[in-house]
Amino acid sequence: IAGASDDLSRRTEQQAASLEETAAALDEITATVKKSADGASHARAVVQTAKTGAADGGEIVRQAVLAMGEIEKSSTQISQIIGVIDEIAFQTNLLALNAGVEAARAGEAGKGFAVVASEVRALAQRSAEAAKEIKALISASSTQVGSGVQLVGKTGQALEMLVAQVDEIDGLVGEIAASAKEQATGLNEVNAAVNKMDQVTQQNAAMVEESTAAAHALNGEAVELRRLMGDFRTGADTAPPRASRPQAAGPASRPAASPPRRMAEKIRANFGGAATQQKTQDWEEF
Repeated sequence: IAGASDDLSRRTEQQAASLEETAAALDEITATVKKSADGASHARAVVQTAKTGAADGGEIVRQAVLAMGEIEKSSTQISQIIGVIDEIAFQTNLLALNAGVEAARAGEAGKGFAVVASEVRALAQRSAEAAKEIKALISASSTQVGSGVQLVGKTGQALEMLVAQVDEIDGLVGEIAASAKEQATGLNEVNAAVNKMDQVTQQNAAMVEESTAAAHALNGEAVELRRLMGDFRTGADTAPPRASRPQAAGPASRPAASPPRRMAEKIRANFGGAATQQKTQDWEEF
């Protein structure tokens, strides 16, 4: 029993140590998973912020595209107006030429009108040249505005794709965060169960220690009892052998001793005393 208790104690201690290590490892894993869950939640918040920013950027780009389109329309209208101004300058130049011709025909009377017609012609030419320059600038601006509209449109498409990808990433990160949260909850439950098992195992180990100590104490008492029993001696072991003397049987002779009487005589020979004599008398009466 003592040997079995020792083996059980050793196994229980090993099991308790293993459970303690397992509980410590589960604590670390639980902390790591909780940290991962917190990181996933933070990443989801960052992704949602990026999604909102990308959506706002996409809206701004759409508004910029609309604004560039309006600028392009305005440039086209300005080009049309410049065309009208150029036409007016051309007609004014023709009128000035006609006025100069008529002034030349008038002779001396038309000299003043010829000067006015010349100035009008020069003004018409300057207006035509300015209109051409403005038209060239407007054309260049329209070309640049068209290029800007194309670039902004491409930027808008890229932002729309970015918003879609960020939305997909947001969904994936949300699933990861939910899974990490579930894992953290499950590990907390497993950790609690393992800690409870560890406590129960520690209690069992303590009880096994007590049982082992009791078994060792019982073993010591059994050894002591064996030693005490070895001190007992029977009459056959201690009394010297006596030669039997033949006696003639007579009417006054006592009957042969019964087995209980012989046992009583042996006990009296070994221990003696009043108590033993009383027991012997009791046996004799029996």
